[in-house]
Amino acid sequence: MNVSSVKNFDAPGTQSAESASALRRLNTQRVLDAAWDREAVTASELISLTGLTRATVLNQAKELVESGWLTEAKDTRAAGAYSKGRPALRYELNRTHRFIAGIDAGQHRISLTLSDLRGTEQTRTAAILDPLASGRHRVEITEKLLAGVLAEFKVHKLAAVVIGVPAPVDSNGASPDDDNGFWASMNPEWKAALGKYTHLLRIENDANLAAIAELADGTDGSFASLMVGERIGAGVVVDNHLLRGAKGLAGEMRFLAHVAGVGDAHGLGYLAREQAKAALSKGASSSLALLDSDTLRAEDVFHAAAQDDQLAQEILESLGARLARISAVISGFAGLERVVLSGAMAEILQPVVAIAQRELAQEPALTCVQLTTSTLGAEVAMRGAIDLGVQLVRTAAPF
Repeated sequence: MNVSSVKNFDAPGTQSAESASALRRLNTQRVLDAAWDREAVTASELISLTGLTRATVLNQAKELVESGWLTEAKDTRAAGAYSKGRPALRYELNRTHRFIAGIDAGQHRISLTLSDLRGTEQTRTAAILDPLASGRHRVEITEKLLAGVLAEFKVHKLAAVVIGVPAPVDSNGASPDDDNGFWASMNPEWKAALGKYTHLLRIENDANLAAIAELADGTDGSFASLMVGERIGAGVVVDNHLLRGAKGLAGEMRFLAHVAGVGDAHGLGYLAREQAKAALSKGASSSLALLDSDTLRAEDVFHAAAQDDQLAQEILESLGARLARISAVISGFAGLERVVLSGAMAEILQPVVAIAQRELAQEPALTCVQLTTSTLGAEVAMRGAIDLGVQLVRTAAPF
């Protein structure tokens, strides 16, 4: 519920105890919502923002102060903004009244960030995982990280926990079955294990969280946030609404196995590394041969291409052509205006984007598709988790 869109129910009349309680809660939410994004507001400003009477605003603000959601700031005279007459009370959000945890539960690494009610990071922690670790082990590691953070901040319960996983997720937080059990291991029984730590628990696909982060950062319209590291996954937004689809399968890229010139859902990082290894094993001449093949990274291939290494440049050409085909399919079908490349690799992908854009330019119907790289960095899914957590708490508060 968007509190700001609720009509003004602050009207006289006899009401049942139940409706009066509901009205009181709505008015309390409106006052809290009005103060949420502002540093400090006076009662007069809250009246203007909410449309409620002065008596209602003062009563609900007092309750919010007593319950810890708001604090009374320095009055306007003490703050230097008022010099005559009675100083006005000023209120501000108590940002550390509750905490929100964002968890990026990737295949190789589980990261946890604790934020305040405005999404400002308070601390972070992480653990490296065997990519073949069981779902139960992943839950145990996550619970250990979470318990450590709670102990550090002397908190027993969090306002919200949002977990991002590399699997499609439906509206109930469940993933469908797949042939190799990968989705089930990435999205195990989080609710059963972590529900005791929070008032609000949400499980979400990591690419969807990237799309939520892009929306919060100002990207609008219709776009796909494309995660392109080890595997391809997309969070799809149409007319500013995130698409989920049946069983959470909107944005799932396994269909690429049926797209000519693509053939699978491997990511650009994976392919850059593996194509280089395959070529070097066959004796290809390249500066990359000087590196240990066991530790060769996608970043090494991009660096070599920038140094005019022919093999590396050929690999980037193949990646660009692949990206063009993928972008053409997903943007053409859903009518997307742009494809935003997200994740840890985004900052080095500009050469591949330029190649893909060149390929798309050969199709007049696709020239309207804009390819861009995200500016939100490797933590884009985590940022989306925190953004979503703040939204969930703001909608449900006070509690």
